[in-house]
Amino acid sequence: MKAPRSKRFWSPATRYSIGLTLAVMGRCAMAAPPAAPRPNPSPVSRLQQPGPWDQDIVVYRVPEQGRATALATFERAGVATIARLRDGRLVVAHQHFPAHQPDDFDKVAVRFSSDDGKSWTAPVVIRLRGLPEGMRFPFDPTLVPLADGRVRLYFTSLRGRRFEEATPAIYSAVSSDAVEYTVEPGMRFGIDDRPVIDCAVVLHHGVFHLYSPDNGRGFPPGGRRNDSQSPADRPREGVAYHATSVDGLKFERADDVQIEGRRRWLGNAQSDGNTITFFGTGEGGIWTATSTDGFRWTLGRTWGGFAAADPGAIALEDRTLLVVGTSPPRPGTNSERRGRPPPPPRRAQP
Repeated sequence: MKAPRSKRFWSPATRYSIGLTLAVMGRCAMAAPPAAPRPNPSPVSRLQQPGPWDQDIVVYRVPEQGRATALATFERAGVATIARLRDGRLVVAHQHFPAHQPDDFDKVAVRFSSDDGKSWTAPVVIRLRGLPEGMRFPFDPTLVPLADGRVRLYFTSLRGRRFEEATPAIYSAVSSDAVEYTVEPGMRFGIDDRPVIDCAVVLHHGVFHLYSPDNGRGFPPGGRRNDSQSPADRPREGVAYHATSVDGLKFERADDVQIEGRRRWLGNAQSDGNTITFFGTGEGGIWTATSTDGFRWTLGRTWGGFAAADPGAIALEDRTLLVVGTSPPRPGTNSERRGRPPPPPRRAQP
């Protein structure tokens, strides 16, 4: 995705979700009594504006050699994560923007496949118990299967009305069927005054490793780059926050991880029991890196030839990859027209 520097560090769904939340919470009204809230525009009216609903999730089967094959498309969706459940089914969770279901708009939905991604169920919005009052409905989901057969959902959210009380951070919920979740009390990982979003979490050798791109200290998402910021306050390409936990609930920050080039730790991580593989965004495709301990990383191959931003990926038994990722804006949408270069000037007729 090509955008001004500050926008490049936020997925479209993330920018929209955080921006809408902060507007609704009225974080700018710190000193004066809050004004009466403006009604949220309906999904139908929002769909007339550029936004993440102009993009789709595409499911690809990617062989070790040869071209990727598109298996399915999830319309008006983004920020996908994929996992395999104990019963063998695959589950994808993603941000969901249906055109004619206002109660489900901008919620996390799940889909299931029993044939390794060839076909998928219709989307179902997850159901939550125990979400604290005033907390934003989850966005930017990450699914992690647990040893007892349950699945844990790590997600971004924020709460409170004041700026310092509304910094995005990572929270979690747990489920036995990947549809109905119970929110686990407390924050999993956050950094004061710095947004922690778009996390990837992997369970490896009994330790949960959490990674989240360093997005700097800037707010609001998608705002103009502030060149007066100190280098420490700006996003750092190739750098991600790293935290570890033995129970998946209480995380301790470790040293940041870094990979070379203009690469983003925006994607997901999978463990095969011996090695963690990270699938990230940048440098012309899906880059990969491997680690045996979650701390030291070696850059691997880059998968190109298909568009899948913020990818989720999982290895199948035949060693092919199943990749879910966000497509560019659909042709003819407001987002596509906004990003289209202007037509060349017409020559004067002789």
